[in-house]
Amino acid sequence: MDDKRSSRRVKNRVSVYYKKIDENDLDRVREEIYHTVEPDDSFTFFASLKGLDSSFGDLNKAFVVMMKEMDSKLNYIIGLLREGGSDYNLKGFKKGETCDLSQSGLSVECENEMREGEWLYMKMFLPIALHHPIKLLAKVVRVEKRKDLFCVGVEIEDITAENRELIIHYMIYVERKMAKNRVERDVE
Repeated sequence: MDDKRSSRRVKNRVSVYYKKIDENDLDRVREEIYHTVEPDDSFTFFASLKGLDSSFGDLNKAFVVMMKEMDSKLNYIIGLLREGGSDYNLKGFKKGETCDLSQSGLSVECENEMREGEWLYMKMFLPIALHHPIKLLAKVVRVEKRKDLFCVGVEIEDITAENRELIIHYMIYVERKMAKNRVERDVE
């Protein structure tokens, strides 16, 4: 962690889609980030279980969480099939890859030059939840030229608590995997 960054970051490559927006679009993007709608014809019999109480045992809770995850994945696949295999929610977005990420920001390698202070609407897909785009509103805070690409550092301005939690869980997963690989190398 360098002096300019206030939170821990992990180096990792994940797909991120971004779109420059102007200040007139900020409220619309925030609405999209925080607004979630369950599809009418989805397998959402789990929706009634949102208010789980402590009378469920840990095993039952784990099963319900796993089933909710499967429900989300099925709905994502059904959506892709309806749209002919393309994710209509990514039209107009450009693709990049993260260099590193944290709960408060990330850096993205991309082909487009950007300026500090510009706003980006971003959708990121973490390997632990590929069907679920993490939507966020970010502000460009750093731009570096690297060969024929740009490394753009952004600070997350708006994100749901659930999506921030997904990023944190993913960071822990990556760090655990790296530590396990180091131990295995040292044992050999």
